[in-house]
Amino acid sequence: MGNKHILVLNLLFETSLKNSFNNRIAEAFKDISANYEIVHLSDLEDIDYSKKYTHLLISGSTESAIEENTWYPQLDSIIHHFISKDKSILGICFGHQFLIRHILGKSYVRKSATPEIGWTNVKLSNNPIFNNIDSLKSAVFHYDEIFDLDKRFEITASSERCAIHGFQVQGQKIWGIQFHPDFMYDDVFKFTDDAKKEDLQFEKNHCQTNVSKEEFAANNQIFKNWIEIS
Repeated sequence: MGNKHILVLNLLFETSLKNSFNNRIAEAFKDISANYEIVHLSDLEDIDYSKKYTHLLISGSTESAIEENTWYPQLDSIIHHFISKDKSILGICFGHQFLIRHILGKSYVRKSATPEIGWTNVKLSNNPIFNNIDSLKSAVFHYDEIFDLDKRFEITASSERCAIHGFQVQGQKIWGIQFHPDFMYDDVFKFTDDAKKEDLQFEKNHCQTNVSKEEFAANNQIFKNWIEIS
């Protein structure tokens, strides 16, 4: 994997979320022999494609893929570049939703009737991005979801509340996952407590699944698999 060079987009505004994502990427990639570079939201226009990135990782965001934002055209341009060069892409949460918005249009993203906050059990297909993972529990923080994907897409993961927790574009190196393997384990509890203070529907949206640090460690394998298989 030494010839892999991953462009990581951190699209988070809040300092706590942004730092947790950066720390988690460092933790998850410490045993993966691949180069990576994190680019923050303010620097999307300055990406240097001469660095010959092989992979694109798109983070979550507190913004919505249903709405419009001044930086969305920049993100569309980055995704278009990677797809046109047949390079590998993994989108997480907002990144997962935005990939579908980019490919199919934002009418395939909607407000979820059953948001998920906290932890959940994720049911996995036998897609290679989940190689060597027997069962998965992961963090969830989403109010939007994708739906009604056509036969161009393989549905790779689901939960009790969310029918499409993962997808792959058939025959392409493009994956999305709705759940969050990308936050530090201890921070997930803090973010859940913050949501409890801010979300008037928290008790309805809160997922009660208990996840140990050892169980969460299985999430590391997703990043390793993604890089190995593409």
